Amino acid sequence: MTLWRLAACGLLTIATIQGQTSSPPILFEGGRIIADARRPPIENAALLVDRGRVINVGRRGDVKAPSGATRVDFTGKTIIPALIDAHVHLGYQVGLNFAAENFTRETLVDQLNRYAYAGIAAVASLGTEPGELPAQIRAEQTSGTLGGALFLTAGRGIAAPNAGPGTPELKAAAYGVTTEDEARRAVREQVAHKVDFVKIWVDDRNGTVPKLSPALYRAVIAEAHKLHARVIAHIFYLDDAKDLARAGVDAFAHLVRDKEVDQELVALMLQHHVAQMPNIAISENAIHAEAPAWLDAPLLHEVAPAAVIDRIRASYARRPPEAVARARATYAVMERSMATLMAAGVTMVLGTDDGAVRDHVYAFTAHRELTLLAHAGMPPARVLDVATRATAEFLRLTDLGTLAAGKRADFIVLTANPLDDVANTQRIDAVYARGVALDRAVLRSAWK
Repeated sequence: MTLWRLAACGLLTIATIQGQTSSPPILFEGGRIIADARRPPIENAALLVDRGRVINVGRRGDVKAPSGATRVDFTGKTIIPALIDAHVHLGYQVGLNFAAENFTRETLVDQLNRYAYAGIAAVASLGTEPGELPAQIRAEQTSGTLGGALFLTAGRGIAAPNAGPGTPELKAAAYGVTTEDEARRAVREQVAHKVDFVKIWVDDRNGTVPKLSPALYRAVIAEAHKLHARVIAHIFYLDDAKDLARAGVDAFAHLVRDKEVDQELVALMLQHHVAQMPNIAISENAIHAEAPAWLDAPLLHEVAPAAVIDRIRASYARRPPEAVARARATYAVMERSMATLMAAGVTMVLGTDDGAVRDHVYAFTAHRELTLLAHAGMPPARVLDVATRATAEFLRLTDLGTLAAGKRADFIVLTANPLDDVANTQRIDAVYARGVALDRAVLRSAWK
């Protein structure tokens, strides 16, 4: 039984990924490969994989297989690098239940497997991860004793007291700080836990809580940078975004939502190299007066419990028309802001905010986010680039994001071309992690 199969059953094993990948080299040939979305796809292509790594990628006939290699014909299909989601909140929803008590090893392993099933190689959970469990899981993944999507974490985020995550169940995970000394100490504690980022919330939740003050977020950013850590900020207001950019924040976890972005903010983001996660799917949830078509997507039904989908569908029967109208107006502003940022060349990073609220489902939403980015005007090739190479570079995952010699063989085999329609990323034929085919049938069986 392979590591992937054991993980699907919720079990742990000392079998290593390195042990799995001692099988013969594999040559995939005959189909299309989008090795790097910045470049044209390779037609009638070939991909040679050995010991979990890409050995060569190119035209069929130019890539030679060593003696004894296994051959896989993927004619009529498309291979793309595995996706990466830089903004999730793992651990809080299990079935219909959304609670802090769900933050357990079993929950996290299950959710990481769902992401892997959907072709997502890595996720970054931003600021709602208490305790030592995230570091333990990451260590096991690094050692090769645990599969699933690679788990990056910001540990406990930082906000004004009781002013971090908007969802009550997540609030206790964040620090509440009132002085610069407290803010700097919180940063040092999280950096000592080897977090991948420091997360801050700068939002008053429609005037209901105090915002993290400029003096405090500047202290966080300065302390983090002194310790060679980066800071991601949850934002809402245009003026806050501008001052955070001046202070040297590294990324925004949402678009500005009170106003349309202006050229001053664009210039500041370019000058200070601030990356942008649009995270528009969580806002798109509210713009529909009736159940949206994506609720019928086969991939959604494979990774999410039927009862959750039914509850989402039923929620649309209770949407007040005036709330839908407000949501649509805000969403239109966000789409225009995205167009401005894209045209200016601001670095875009894929994020979904999965798990931030009840029923914002894990794993599927990354694919829906891609469709929404395309709808907002981002060309399909750039959408794929954002979801793979750009996000891998932002997270400093040098092994992921493209298919090139020496990189990890983490990729998705699709039955249709995502350059024709980005929604085709959902048409998954197979997922490979370190050159090993994920047993998706076993995972589906375990979930049912």
